[in-house]
Amino acid sequence: MMMNKQKEWKELLLAPLNENQQASPIADDNPDWEYIDGEMIKFGSLSHTQLNVDEIQRKILNLFANETKDFRLLVHLLRTLQHAGKPEELTLAAGLLAEFVRHYWENSYPQNIKLKRRLAGQILKRFETAQESFSRQASANLRDNILGSFAFLAKSWHSQCPDLSSEIDQLSRNYNRIEQSESTLVVESPIATTNEKVGVENTIQPQTPIQKAPVVEVNQSDERQWKQTLLKVAEAICAQNPTDSVGYCLRRYAIWHTIHSLPMANADGKTPLAPVSQDRVLDYKNQMSQPSIELLNNIEQSLTLSPYWLEGHMLAGKVSAALGYTQVSLAITQELQLFLNRLPDLAKLSFSDMTPFLPDDVLSWLSASQESTHSHSSGHSPAIQVDQQEVLQCFEQYGLNEALKMIEQKISITHEPRTHFYGQLLSAQLFEKAGMVHMAASLYQQLYSAVQQYSLIEWEPSLLNQLAQKKQEMTFDRNSLQ
Repeated sequence: MMMNKQKEWKELLLAPLNENQQASPIADDNPDWEYIDGEMIKFGSLSHTQLNVDEIQRKILNLFANETKDFRLLVHLLRTLQHAGKPEELTLAAGLLAEFVRHYWENSYPQNIKLKRRLAGQILKRFETAQESFSRQASANLRDNILGSFAFLAKSWHSQCPDLSSEIDQLSRNYNRIEQSESTLVVESPIATTNEKVGVENTIQPQTPIQKAPVVEVNQSDERQWKQTLLKVAEAICAQNPTDSVGYCLRRYAIWHTIHSLPMANADGKTPLAPVSQDRVLDYKNQMSQPSIELLNNIEQSLTLSPYWLEGHMLAGKVSAALGYTQVSLAITQELQLFLNRLPDLAKLSFSDMTPFLPDDVLSWLSASQESTHSHSSGHSPAIQVDQQEVLQCFEQYGLNEALKMIEQKISITHEPRTHFYGQLLSAQLFEKAGMVHMAASLYQQLYSAVQQYSLIEWEPSLLNQLAQKKQEMTFDRNSLQ
């Protein structure tokens, strides 16, 4: 129903008019305008219940289609959608505003930019008022759509109306922050659960006790809350262990695990999805000459808001490599490649401004990373990640039990905690895919607690052995030259 309404309203809003009609104000004595303007005064008053909102909307859309693109009409139309705070209507309102700005912002009445900015500010203020209602009720899909519209508006207004662009950026952060705050991060003393059993053997056991550790409150009441729980876990892991790839892998799993098909697109591969602001992307690229953990975190945050911004994964991979986080950079490359292997036709799609999902430089980066990985894979470190793609294919073809057996077989050849951890992390993902969400949540929690208790020597002893061997070799070579 809402999809049909969105399509119909967009067609009426964008119905072609000549340039004079587009730029002309609605006549003050126009009977439809008199009705609309008079009725809108009742919004929020004691007479609100007497409003015929459907009739107001019908008259506004008729004026858009046949007479003018007066921006004041859009302000009234969006108010009818924003007032109730319903997620579907708020998303429609943001989409219509983005389309209007795309096509008519410069030419429509009023030409006075100060007045137009003030009217736009009224629209944004109503979005701000409705954000709590939206975040409490919206699905993940609606949330992604409205944030996509906000991203386009921020990009469009960045140069001419930086104040509006800043307001939109704050709106995006607030919508996201309110939704994420529903999954609470609590700091408390963990309770050892020695009798708890999980369907995977060799669960990592703590080698040294710790006094306190953050515990994520698992909320799996719906898909949106589960995604936010996973993102919270990933955020906490990355904050405590920024050089380890676990949190970055989990974040990408949270972003992509519900995407099983391509987004809607026309024959040219153009989707209705708004791209990430090019100014923001340029800012990220400019900062890469002085890489920092803050830059990496900002890029990672942008990735959570735009699951198809694949260029961002390249930027994150390059920044992490520049920081010396080699395993993180490698994991980001592998996760992106796995996602593309699952949906290879993503490479044919683009955002609403025809920016490709997968630019050529990202393809080149992936190819170079794969060549580097192959050339350096000498096989003397058993702490490599379990082959996710192979296990997932086994799961799809033969079921959960066979996939778990494959994981067990792969991790049985090593005693290093890191390899066991990745195998069990993949097991948790399989439990979730199989619908065993309680089992998955329990295993995620155990892994999260366990991984914080290892030093680097305990986590990957083979790395220390390699360094010691190399040190000995270099010492021998130096002595032989003397």
